This record gives sequence, structure tokens and C-alpha cells, in this order.
Amino acid sequence: MKRPALLFAAAAASLPATALAHSYHIVLSPPASGKLLKGHAGVQAADDRTGGALVRIVAPGNEVQQRGTVRVLVMNLGSTPFELGPDQVTLTLADGTVLRPTPIVGFEDGRDLIEREQRHAAAVAIRNRNNFGGLAQAANSGPSGQFMAPISNSEPAPDIAAEDWRTEDSLLPGAASLDAISQLLVPMTVAPQKAWGGYYVFDMPKAVYARKADQPLTIAVRTGNEEHRFAAVLKWK
Repeated sequence: MKRPALLFAAAAASLPATALAHSYHIVLSPPASGKLLKGHAGVQAADDRTGGALVRIVAPGNEVQQRGTVRVLVMNLGSTPFELGPDQVTLTLADGTVLRPTPIVGFEDGRDLIEREQRHAAAVAIRNRNNFGGLAQAANSGPSGQFMAPISNSEPAPDIAAEDWRTEDSLLPGAASLDAISQLLVPMTVAPQKAWGGYYVFDMPKAVYARKADQPLTIAVRTGNEEHRFAAVLKWK
């Protein structure tokens, strides 16, 4: 079964990538506090703290072509819960163009597809495990048994059927994509002294991409009655 392209886009959106030529990248400007955190492969982070919330924006350093991403992390420092999801995040270019979020429903459909494939793979693994012991016994007792390695009388025969043949979750089909989808920013009520966040994935308008020039960008995050604003550049390189 063919997986939708959006699954691979989700995986790429959630992982920092080595910078390549001729693409956009989001580059954060130093915040009001003056402290811009920098990591490997172009990863950057900026914080904005008020009495009501601590907000961190992370630019993962990946390419922005048809689709891009920023990570939004929030901690509620106040006494009142507030909502946080894609509707509370706005990316606006200097000319007023809004980089709108990719609908989450498409990613959820992809999650269902991957989980069905994983359940099938796990069922096959269990069936193979259950059959392995019988096949081993037949090989030892049948005409081809003489080709099996001899077992010393002083050592107990290995119990092949008892071997652990469990399928590791990380090896199941689509595990990387499923992990990426689970890190997307989805709507959630953030209680006092609790944190929430995820990747805000947005679609790149063709007209914006065609400019092939640096463009100022503002990232706004609303936490209840407060708005946190971060300056950045959609940088062409």
C-alpha cells in the first residue's frame, strides 16, 4: 500500500536537516532578552517570558520549500488555563502574507494508515515466531536433520521455540513517520504550571517561494490574554 507523501513531509518537518543550497530557512533574531540559543545543524531557540507564560520558539534548521516548520513550547506560569494549538500561532511575512498551518486531519489520516500497517507487521511477526519452533523440530527429525549442527550430549539442546522473536516497535513500518506525527502541535488546554508544545507545520505559498529573497517574518503565540512576538527572517540561501 502506498503511503501518502504527507507522512514523509511530517518526518522531514520534525527532524533538523543539513542545510542545502537554494532553499529557505527560518533564522531567528535575538529576542528582547538578548539571548539566542544555538545548536547543531542550524537549530536556534528564543524565549519570551511574562507573568503568565514562558514561550520558546525553536527553528529546527530544516529546509522550507513546499512545507516548513517551527517548534512552539509553552509553560503556563499563571493561575488560569489557556488553549494552545495551531490556531494560537501566527507566522506573518512583512507584506502581510500569513504562512497558514497544514491541516492536522491529513496527518491523522496518515497515522491511521501507519498504525494499520504496524498491526499487520506485528501479526506476521507473531505468526512467524509461533511457527519457528515447529520448523526447527521438523528440520532436526526429518531427512535433512543430518545437515544440522550436532549437539553435544553434555549440553542441553537449545529451546528455539523459547527464543524472543518479538518485533521491536522502532523496526515496524513507518515508525519514524509515526514518531514525527506524534510531535505535531495539536490543540490542548494548558493548566497552570503545566507545559505543552509541538511542531507547527505550515504550507509555503508558491508566490512566496518564487521571490527567492530574504523576507522578514514575525512569529506570534497567544497564551490566553497575552501575545508573545518573535522576530525572524525567512532566509534564502
